[in-house]
Amino acid sequence: MAEGNQGQAVSLGCGTLILIALIVLFFSNPGKDDVLLEVGSLRSEVRDLRKLVEEQSVLIKTLQPKAKQ
Repeated sequence: MAEGNQGQAVSLGCGTLILIALIVLFFSNPGKDDVLLEVGSLRSEVRDLRKLVEEQSVLIKTLQPKAKQ
């Protein structure tokens, strides 16, 4: 009988460890650093695009009066 109880305790222990591992995996946010780096890179690219659009807008405004003449 004691041998049967040991098997049950081991099964319960393994299940508990698996549950703990899943909880840790869920709350540890794997890949979070990669996502943060990618977001930072995208923000930099958006900033560069805004700057280029502003430069083009200024150029268009300066060329429009010349085109009307």
